Amino acid sequence: MKTEKISLREEIKAHLVIALPLAAAYLSEMGMVLTDDVIVGRLGALELAAVGLTGNVLWEVIVIAQAVIAMIGVLIAQAFGAEEHDRIGHLVRQGFWIAIALSIPTTIFCFYAADILSLSDQDPEVLAVGNEYLRTVAWCVLPLMLFTVLRCYVSSLSQATIVMVLSVGAIGLNVILCYGMVHGEFGFPKMGVAGAGWSTTIVCWTMLVGLVGYTACKSGLKRYQIYQNLFDLDLKECWQIVRLGTPMGGIAMMEGGLFMAASIMMGIFGYEALAATQIVFGAVGTMFMVSLAIGEAAGIRVAYGIGAGSRTGARQSGLLGLWMGAGFCVMAGLFFIFGSHMLVGFFLDLSDPANADILTLCGTLFIIASAFLLFDGLQAIASRVLRAMEDVFMPMWIAALGYWVLGIGSGYIFGFEMGYGPQGIWWGLAFGLCVTGTLLTVRYVILSKFNRRVDENAFQT
Repeated sequence: MKTEKISLREEIKAHLVIALPLAAAYLSEMGMVLTDDVIVGRLGALELAAVGLTGNVLWEVIVIAQAVIAMIGVLIAQAFGAEEHDRIGHLVRQGFWIAIALSIPTTIFCFYAADILSLSDQDPEVLAVGNEYLRTVAWCVLPLMLFTVLRCYVSSLSQATIVMVLSVGAIGLNVILCYGMVHGEFGFPKMGVAGAGWSTTIVCWTMLVGLVGYTACKSGLKRYQIYQNLFDLDLKECWQIVRLGTPMGGIAMMEGGLFMAASIMMGIFGYEALAATQIVFGAVGTMFMVSLAIGEAAGIRVAYGIGAGSRTGARQSGLLGLWMGAGFCVMAGLFFIFGSHMLVGFFLDLSDPANADILTLCGTLFIIASAFLLFDGLQAIASRVLRAMEDVFMPMWIAALGYWVLGIGSGYIFGFEMGYGPQGIWWGLAFGLCVTGTLLTVRYVILSKFNRRVDENAFQT
């Protein structure tokens, strides 16, 4: 199939049309979690610790499930590039089935997560309070999974702006509901941490209804008829999505586990080291959301190029995404180096002498973070452009090697065996991420070049 030539400027615009709304949406989702922590924190340290511990575990499980579902975005983009419009609706409906299937065990997990965490000798009082939160937030899983399917659908068709609008609006709604339900304001009963779970659930259902309404009424989307024949279950198609998506879920699990393990090791050095780690992780996580959005956009453009029969165009879409991500991460790294003092000020009172040691440690950790931020961004983008080529299993093993064998392994050796302390653990993280980002990037460059064919569909230069 031949496609029209596209200039580099047009391709950059195509990336940004997808990446900017997704970045706003991802940052908004982080904002919801942050506002929950701030509002619950007013109840006391116990409540904050309980929601923080149980919430982090739950959201990690949700992220893994979302990574599996995200594979439908690749297949939809390929179908869109190939002008197989009937298949797009079919894929979305299979995504609904998969979302429902993944929601069942995830929801059940919410009701038993506290019991599972008790095996790690956590404070029983913390787990008891956290269980109150989990049993109400559990009902957000199904709408969130279905929302993820529709988000992949509209993003793959370069119509992600609605996702940004809904996500940004959800922050304001969440602030009102969470504050009202937790503290008994605005006519709501005072429910404590359970109120935070109910507010999240209501917001997720509201976002789903909004996106369903948009996709059902938007004239440009009606042609795909995604809500017709909703009971159209294709087990072969579902298996294809799950088979290709599961390794991406594995990567998400290993990456999330990497930072959780690092936090546990940092806690051994005291609360100052753990507090500094959480501050820097928060900043790194925020920047990672932008890299993630760039990666999703690049993956969609690569999949579209493959579907359209333009291997050269697909290759250059992936390379452009890597360059865009690298440029952003370099700027973010410089901001970490020169703006660390200001970043810490968002979390701590800089004038309090009791925080002096944390401030000093944060300054060092931000320098280390700036060193690996580039590679953390590259691995996020490279794994998604490789996913667009349906290359998912080898990246999972590369992530296992880089994150756990090299990252956690060297962090333990540097931090404990060699006596470098908290900085040693972070240098271990940096080493693992650098290896992972480099290997995945090189793999994409080699595979996309190997698959490249000479055609007339590449960018005009």
